[in-house]
Amino acid sequence: MKSKKVYINLFIIFLIGFRCMGEQEISIDSINKLISHRNLGLAYLEEERYSDGAREFMSFIAIAPTEASGYANLGWIYLQSPGKLDSAEIMLKHAMELSPDNPDITFLVAKMYELTNRQNEAIEVLQSSLKQSPEHVLTLYQLSEYYRQPSEVFNLEKAEELLFDIVGVNPGNVAAQMKQIELSIKNNHPKAALFSMETVRRILPVLPADAIPIFNNAVQLLRENNTDQSLAQALMFHNLLKATTYYRSGTVELRGNPGPIPGSPIYRFTNLKFPIKDKQENILATVKFVDVTDKIGLQGIRSQATTVVSCDYDSDGDEDLVISQWSDHDQSSKQSIFKNNSGVFKDISGITGINHEGRDIIALTADYDNDGFLDLLFINNLKSRLYKNDGKGKFIDMTSTIGIDFISNGMKAGFFDYDLEGDLDLYVASGSTNQLYRNNADGTFTEVSNKSGTAGKSVKSKDIAFGDFDEDGDVDIFVLNKNGASRFYDNRRQGYFADITTTVGLNFVGQPSTVVSGDYNNDGYLDLFISDLAGEQHAIFQNKGDGTFIKDEPSLSAIDGLTGFVIIQADFADVDNDGYLDLLVAGSPTRTDKYQSGLLLLHNNGHGKYTDASSSLPSELGIIEQVKTADMDSDGDLDIIIMNDHGNVRIMRNDGGNLNNYLKVRLAGLRTGSSKNNYFGFGSKVEVKSGGLYQMRHVDKAVSHFGLGNRAGADVVRVLWSNGVPQNRFNPQNNQTIVETQILKGSCPYLYAWNGNEYAFVTDVLWPSALGMPLGIMAGEPLYAFPNSTDEYLWMPGEKVHARDGKYTLQFTTELWESPYLDNINLVVLDHPESVDVYINETFIPPPYPPFRIYSVAKKYSPLSAVDQLGNDLRNAVLANDQEYTMHLTPGIYQGITELHDLILDFGDLDHADSIFLFLQGWLFPTDASINVNISQSSVTGLIFPQLQVVNRKGNWETVIDNLGFPKGKNKTMIFDLTGKFIVADYRVRIRTNMEIYWDHIFMATDVNNNDLTVVNLQPASADLHYRGFSMISRKDFGSPHIPDYYNITTGQKWRDLTGTYTRYGDVLPLLLESDSKYVIMNAGDEISLEFIASDLPNLPENWRRDFLFYNDGWLKDGDLNTAHGQTLEPLPFHGMSAYPYGFGDAYPTDSDYIEYMNMYNTRTVTTDSFKDAIRNYSKSK
Repeated sequence: MKSKKVYINLFIIFLIGFRCMGEQEISIDSINKLISHRNLGLAYLEEERYSDGAREFMSFIAIAPTEASGYANLGWIYLQSPGKLDSAEIMLKHAMELSPDNPDITFLVAKMYELTNRQNEAIEVLQSSLKQSPEHVLTLYQLSEYYRQPSEVFNLEKAEELLFDIVGVNPGNVAAQMKQIELSIKNNHPKAALFSMETVRRILPVLPADAIPIFNNAVQLLRENNTDQSLAQALMFHNLLKATTYYRSGTVELRGNPGPIPGSPIYRFTNLKFPIKDKQENILATVKFVDVTDKIGLQGIRSQATTVVSCDYDSDGDEDLVISQWSDHDQSSKQSIFKNNSGVFKDISGITGINHEGRDIIALTADYDNDGFLDLLFINNLKSRLYKNDGKGKFIDMTSTIGIDFISNGMKAGFFDYDLEGDLDLYVASGSTNQLYRNNADGTFTEVSNKSGTAGKSVKSKDIAFGDFDEDGDVDIFVLNKNGASRFYDNRRQGYFADITTTVGLNFVGQPSTVVSGDYNNDGYLDLFISDLAGEQHAIFQNKGDGTFIKDEPSLSAIDGLTGFVIIQADFADVDNDGYLDLLVAGSPTRTDKYQSGLLLLHNNGHGKYTDASSSLPSELGIIEQVKTADMDSDGDLDIIIMNDHGNVRIMRNDGGNLNNYLKVRLAGLRTGSSKNNYFGFGSKVEVKSGGLYQMRHVDKAVSHFGLGNRAGADVVRVLWSNGVPQNRFNPQNNQTIVETQILKGSCPYLYAWNGNEYAFVTDVLWPSALGMPLGIMAGEPLYAFPNSTDEYLWMPGEKVHARDGKYTLQFTTELWESPYLDNINLVVLDHPESVDVYINETFIPPPYPPFRIYSVAKKYSPLSAVDQLGNDLRNAVLANDQEYTMHLTPGIYQGITELHDLILDFGDLDHADSIFLFLQGWLFPTDASINVNISQSSVTGLIFPQLQVVNRKGNWETVIDNLGFPKGKNKTMIFDLTGKFIVADYRVRIRTNMEIYWDHIFMATDVNNNDLTVVNLQPASADLHYRGFSMISRKDFGSPHIPDYYNITTGQKWRDLTGTYTRYGDVLPLLLESDSKYVIMNAGDEISLEFIASDLPNLPENWRRDFLFYNDGWLKDGDLNTAHGQTLEPLPFHGMSAYPYGFGDAYPTDSDYIEYMNMYNTRTVTTDSFKDAIRNYSKSK
């Protein structure tokens, strides 16, 4: 042993000295040897064969002594080898000298210091590394652990800050969230802890039943600022979560691996820069696929498999395998799940509950019930089955209860959100007519094939491809049928498809067998590869960018072996991580001995052409019937899963693909308080820009994989969620979970006013109008919102509106996914004694609107008590208009809908009052068009509008106002005349609803009349329309509204604009002086600067104050995917229309003065081009 140690040290000294000779020229042969040593070393490391791995990395270093990754990986091996810490230190320090800014190498150095009892040095190098890489999760977490442990550096405040940084980088990491919550409570930061607890509630899969009461107790105690008792409840909840796989997966993310020593190998070269393609753009021998089936626990699947699919069924971060087998001998089937434990698989089929008869044709995974766990569908020759994943490792057969009458000749199937309302529907292609099943969001499905126009003719369907082929924001369907009968269904929204097959250019000639979609040329549009069973007509159809296609014959022209190759299945995958989709085709060779393997790897050269790279595959694989790709060993490159014609399943590990960098994107839709998107984001579009490299994926699996070439990382990821909302993540991590941000995509324009110091948000406007918004279904037809214009007044307190240079100045902005049609505005000045407060009714109710009235209140009667249905005290929250809102709501699955809740108010003795008025001030978090569609389909959830109840003679609650309406947006006042409503002399009221309404100030008044009031109406003196951009939005807590910051803005393209002709920039004053259907049409990002002359107003008498009303008349249409005509500005609204969409005989006026108005003002054409190109054209320097 002593001589071996001496040898190692001499070897190290020799190599370090060799570095002084300068960098070497590395030949192609040396490159191939280097990569071979690297791949073998990493493979041995994965198999825990440390001495073999060390030998390979010593050979690696001998070839490339200036490359840091060799030393780092050798040091990583020594860290895990008994008695090798001295050697580890030499290697890791040298790696850090060669690559001082690499945070992964620095992290390993820190662990070496820790293992040798030098924690202060570990902290020092990590702190230094954090300056260069402030979002390096492993560094952040390790430092937080050092600070939270009893030692000389103990500092819980610093530990909490670092955990906040981790949560900012990866909000989906539940382990980090819970650790931060614990520290926030210990540090007496209950509001921060409460905000994070509410976040956890929204992002978690379904909570364990025993955890729910503990969670609710913790939340309530935090609402009461009770940190002592809330800590115990939070710790109990934390401990329950620790047993879940998703928590353990989050811990692995924080540590780098599940083993005893945190960290990970260095996959990429850090110092060497050399091409991995030759001058002809052929892939070099950097990628080799090695059959590891027998090494990873899958040696038993030698035959009889009929289908295989990978999925992370237990949410632990590893890809598991689902395999179905069929025995012709005894006509029996077996379905197995092989659980992935750090790259080794174990058959757990005996405990999963999956068991049925018949031969399974395909299996696929999706979260059909949106509970955060992947469910399983088996298409079967006897009876197809849908299994619900209970999140505890078991599957429940739901087939008999879900309302799906599966046809026995099903061939293919796919889940997608066809009606764009947040849950996954099911399309089944068969040997006859096809079936589309709408998800009702209550655990059942309804067959809508004929109604939707997707049933097709009675022909045999071979395959299906889903995607937004025409880039209009919704998912279309291409069905590959026999005998030239394929169909292309264009999604026209509102639940309907149009068969436009004859116009899209998919004129495939041959015997179709399979179709796969992918953006092979990185232009942002989904292309199609269609294969031919005869082996002669395989073709790539390039998407021209408008949903039409042209056959790209040159793309496959260099593949001699493709002609005569019978393709059964194919898969687009970037196996070498160069940023371009390669193509794997599986089937049977029919011509020459050269291609006796039924699997070809076609390498994308990045210029639209494919070359044969099948030499990277094992030889003599035989006939292959299924091929899929997934990162089975979590090392950053895609491995290959194949099944041959004998049912033998094999896993081929990718050795070398992770030489190039990569990005894995997981989407996480909010499970509660949203339901705008399915949990895993299926149907979304993910775009990535890294330097000059642009890529796009249509999300149809839990993880989307992107190669980045030799680039250090991605600059930006844009997720276009399936509900149409874009979300950007700049400088993402290599393994990036993007959690849906709860934002309003449509609500209303914002109004800002000059307050004497700055422009500040005052209110949101145009709330009464919601053109084309679906409200539900009536008599089988969609019911839409009323077409009336707003004709509304809104309150503006005097302290928020000050004159400047003799003028009141307001800013009217459009910042959400919507377009206002602003027709008329006025500023109303209200002067009144300071002894009274003045109010107007800002309740949202349908027309006809009540007469406008101003209420003056000199004396208020505050509630003596205010409690919710659980007895929680809410009185302090409603005593004043102070933006401290009630915090007693439990979110439901939908935005805008909560669990049913009560507000019980006791106003004491009001027997003396001749009249009684109730004033409610608060705000509403609304639903939207797509959520309304979802609700209308469900038998479980519906909106319960606020009801007002009083005590009757039996002492029970009795409803006296069935529908109070609700606040028109943010911080509005609702006023109700309760005179004569009280049945007995008991002045308690109960407000019951499941709408997401937060109350701020509540009181009664008995006298609301005051004639001592001066009212002056001001028309605008100037109005200038221009582009401004988008305000940053902040939210104090989950009980407070989102408030825009006028001075913190971003510019550029944010939303997929409604297309059409908008009002040109400049003076628009003539369009705002009367309600005449000649209005200003605004786009997202536009602003109108308004001025009103203040100098002519009378002086205020002593002890009087001045408040304001903002009058506006117009319409608003949002861009929600379920809004009728939500893609375009037209049809234009007008006063007097009977309905929207137009009723019979409705039409915008065509008189000469209207034509003149259109020609003079509405000349600014807006398309979706800039939105489509926003990420393609993104530059980090911008």
